[in-house]
Amino acid sequence: MSNVLLAQTNKDKLVSKKRAIYIMNIAEQVSGYKKNNKRFVIGVLQDKTIARSLLMGSLNRKINGKPIDVKLTDNLNHLNDFDLLYAKKSSGFEIEQILLQIEKSSTLLISENYNFEPSMINISNLQEDFIIDVNVNRMARYGFSPSSSLLESSIKSAKNWKQLYARTKVVAQEQKQILEEQQKELKEQRKEVFIKKIESLSKDLKIEEEQKRVENLKELTKAQHEKFTATRGQLKELENRYSIQKALVNSKEKEILSQKSLIDKQNEFLKTQERQIQLQKEILGEQQEKLSLQQKINWLLLSLILLILLFLFYFYKTRQKQRRLIKDLEQKNTEIAKKSKILTRQNNELEQFAFIASHDLQEPLHTVTSFSNFLLEDYYDQLDDMGKENLVYIKEGCDRMSILIRSLLEYSRIGSNRKLEVIDSTKLLHNIIKNFNATINETGAKIILGVMPEIKGYRLELGLLFQNLISNAIKFRKHNQVPIVHIHGKKLPETDNYKYRWEFHVKDNGIGISEKHQNEIFNIFKRLHARDEYEGTGIGLAHCKKIIGFHHGDIYVKSKKGVGSTFSFTIQFKDDLDIIEGV
Repeated sequence: MSNVLLAQTNKDKLVSKKRAIYIMNIAEQVSGYKKNNKRFVIGVLQDKTIARSLLMGSLNRKINGKPIDVKLTDNLNHLNDFDLLYAKKSSGFEIEQILLQIEKSSTLLISENYNFEPSMINISNLQEDFIIDVNVNRMARYGFSPSSSLLESSIKSAKNWKQLYARTKVVAQEQKQILEEQQKELKEQRKEVFIKKIESLSKDLKIEEEQKRVENLKELTKAQHEKFTATRGQLKELENRYSIQKALVNSKEKEILSQKSLIDKQNEFLKTQERQIQLQKEILGEQQEKLSLQQKINWLLLSLILLILLFLFYFYKTRQKQRRLIKDLEQKNTEIAKKSKILTRQNNELEQFAFIASHDLQEPLHTVTSFSNFLLEDYYDQLDDMGKENLVYIKEGCDRMSILIRSLLEYSRIGSNRKLEVIDSTKLLHNIIKNFNATINETGAKIILGVMPEIKGYRLELGLLFQNLISNAIKFRKHNQVPIVHIHGKKLPETDNYKYRWEFHVKDNGIGISEKHQNEIFNIFKRLHARDEYEGTGIGLAHCKKIIGFHHGDIYVKSKKGVGSTFSFTIQFKDDLDIIEGV
């Protein structure tokens, strides 16, 4: 058993070294690096084994005449510092997130086991070798171009893949034919033995020899059958990848349900606070009515000064009562002011709770993830089946929790650094639509802009608002139908409360939303569909509602199931002073 483990460990080390050589060879065959660093920096996302292999392999090598630095990173921050970034699908990061982080920097992305379409250069491990897929169009978009030798290697590896698959299939067919022929021969041998046994009992010795021959043929047939079974198992190896991905999606769906329960409890706490605020408003209203009544009494006493002289004692008592009421009123006003400060502090603490819960939990989560990755890489083969299964559950749980924490952290950070400015909404939308070029090319979607006004608002937050609405309009489309999105806006007349007002509409031809769900879709982590139907975290529309709150507006949806949806929202500010204060 120890010899088998040692052989497997040596095999893994050989594959890791070969992977490092492939990465550095590919880096040398790509042009378009624009950073002026004195050293060529390679970043590795969450994989210590690959980082060590690259570090050992880079000691005596240079890329573009520069010595090589290898750095390990656990998150998507500061990716712009790397000339080249390596990311493996098992790290848990979506390739779209990685591309978004390096979009404005000259960083080459080499991925492993991701889909070809969103990748620049993707490598796949097959029988101790690697297959290279080069996406020329994606590389050109980020300013890179491969050499002709790299393209030839990509084409050759694809041909090798096809030839290997064809050879395996042919060998399987040949093994099957050999097995069938041996089974036929075995039947003939048995028939001959039976006939010879009837013809002469004196030939027992010869019959015994024939029986041994039959047994030998059985053993040979069994060996051929095992060889055929092993060959067929290789063909099914690719099918098993799909079942593993499906199990991961189901486990993530269960994690979302548990998080939804926690959000419901937080909503109940907020409702309790709202009821307390309403009770304080009612008390304040009653006190204001009492004060108004007392003022009327005072005016009446002033107009009837002669009656005051006659009823001086009554007036004295009345004044005493007034003093007591005023004192009680001051005490209650003080209590209301204290409770108002407490309520403000609690609201701030509630906002900080989401940030702290998502930010401070990342460190222990990264620790658990790193150790689980370490166990998977170095001790996986030494565990029994139960240990392997538990270790996989830990890894999957960490990945799901990481996604939810990042979503909650993004939600808590919205508006933290907002800056009010004049915005050309047409240019803003054109820049946002560029981010959907890949999705538009894939789905054939059409985004039609109508009249778009010049507005005042927070540029980054409004960009995120339009991006979420457009993304949902394309994602929740009907099967085999091209998504069409209409966007237009207009300036609204001023009102007594607001001087600057605008209204926008985003209309699609998607699957629509039933009437009973049209209000609750703006709640955080609210999903109407299973994750295997439509991906996402259920936080996009909650972002939209929070952003519109910063703009003193409203957001709502009008939709019909199976026809499409129209999301409408308003932006409004009181006056120039309000805008200056917002800045």
